[in-house]
Amino acid sequence: MNAVHKLDQTTIVLVEDDPQSRDSLASLLEAEGARVVAVEDAETGVEAALRLLPDAVVCDLDLPAMDGFYLIQRLRDHEIRGDHAPAVAVALTGHTEESWRLRSIGEGFQHFMTKPAKPEALVALLSDAIDARQSSF
Repeated sequence: MNAVHKLDQTTIVLVEDDPQSRDSLASLLEAEGARVVAVEDAETGVEAALRLLPDAVVCDLDLPAMDGFYLIQRLRDHEIRGDHAPAVAVALTGHTEESWRLRSIGEGFQHFMTKPAKPEALVALLSDAIDARQSSF
């Protein structure tokens, strides 16, 4: 996006079942300096997040088998039990209804973004939220 890597030195777990979306989002985030672990389902996303304790998780809500709400519940439980700083969590979805945004926030996501994600908006949101997270811990 620009010469300054806004997400330099950050680790992001990206959970997206659509291969094209997953690849394009991973490439975007990596171009901004992030280390991205991109996976296709919630269970693999949970495993990656618990192992890495990333700076951020970007997660599709509509996933096969287990949804993004399952992932965030498991991640938040692990963070609380282990006394870990909470990862920035962004819910991605094609659902535009207010009820989806409210449920996402209520379940533990701090941010909600509808698809298709606007690249500049996603990078800015992650950069600002990760900066705020790091300065508060």
